[in-house]
Amino acid sequence: MTSRERLQKALNHKEPDRIPVDLGGSIVTSITKNAYANLRKLLGLKATEPEIIDIVQQLPRVEQDLREELRIDTIPLAANAPSSWELKIEEEGDYLYFYDEWGSRLRMPKKGGFYFDWYEYPIKESTRDALKKFKWPDPDDPARYEGLKDRAKELYENTEYAIMGSALSGGGIFEQPERVRGAPEFLMDLVSNEKFADALMERFTNFYLREYSHFLDEVGDYIQVIVYWNDMSGQNAPLISPGLYRKLIKPKEKHLFSLIKKKTNAKIFYHCCGAAYEFIPDLIESGVDILNPVQVSAKGMDTQKLKKEFGKDIVFWGGGCDTQRVLPFGTVQEVREEVKRRINDLAPGGGFVFNTVHNIQDGIPPENIMAMFETIWEYGKY
Repeated sequence: MTSRERLQKALNHKEPDRIPVDLGGSIVTSITKNAYANLRKLLGLKATEPEIIDIVQQLPRVEQDLREELRIDTIPLAANAPSSWELKIEEEGDYLYFYDEWGSRLRMPKKGGFYFDWYEYPIKESTRDALKKFKWPDPDDPARYEGLKDRAKELYENTEYAIMGSALSGGGIFEQPERVRGAPEFLMDLVSNEKFADALMERFTNFYLREYSHFLDEVGDYIQVIVYWNDMSGQNAPLISPGLYRKLIKPKEKHLFSLIKKKTNAKIFYHCCGAAYEFIPDLIESGVDILNPVQVSAKGMDTQKLKKEFGKDIVFWGGGCDTQRVLPFGTVQEVREEVKRRINDLAPGGGFVFNTVHNIQDGIPPENIMAMFETIWEYGKY
């Protein structure tokens, strides 16, 4: 069975020959650059300078030799940067800075920094005038989609991997407003100036409708998964009430997902960290096929319960090993026991793709990473 066949069978809630495995298929299922280098060293693979495909999270492109070594079933295909934007990293004091295409400023400590964090935001006030003056990027920019069809066709015809397509140039309809307004400010907008918050999310919805439409016109016939991310939960509870989500966000996402379904047969992959339990029925009703990252340490995210309640209607992609406690701080044996537990909970009947909870982070012992993969190889057969 090829990787593509294996993943498609699992996505259709059937049991393939083994559990499909993802690493690096998207920027929310990958590994940071230092952890990547340490893992390559442990495996005896040549030291390399891989392309960094996500500057914010410092994620490298997973190279073919590691993909083969770890028996990975996925490969990424993302939209290009727009012609109007170029990454320019500047040094100032103790930090590195850059502006993203939305006009937000990000920074990372030069010494000991792991990620870029959003630092300054272009929309300073929750007013109609501020929204009107905001300089929107162009979702119709041909540079975003140049060469994508040829790349998708090449991957589809000349590899056996499942192709994960990513059109999103920012966060989701709830998440990206936080990145141009500031998270505390936008969360306050939702309750104190709902009209403004709704208008801002509506503008992003229209942007993403055009962006996904162009992207899927190019690659929709070739990809198996289309990726979308929209973090709406914290460790112990949603960041917003489910009622507010249903009123302001769910209708916009249903509109977007409806367009996606018309353009491709690819399954919709929805990334939402944290305590996402309360949103799952709504996501299923909205057309979501896959939930990621299945943050097993968050409230309400017990994998046995999730599989029992929702396993027939949604695929669990992730949840294979707790990356908050077990993978970084556990022993090799504890990692093995954790992976076996998650396999037992999530694998029966298909509908499970193995991945950690979000990206593998710096500082995680490579021996623990390999214990995780060795366990999925040994116990992940149907």
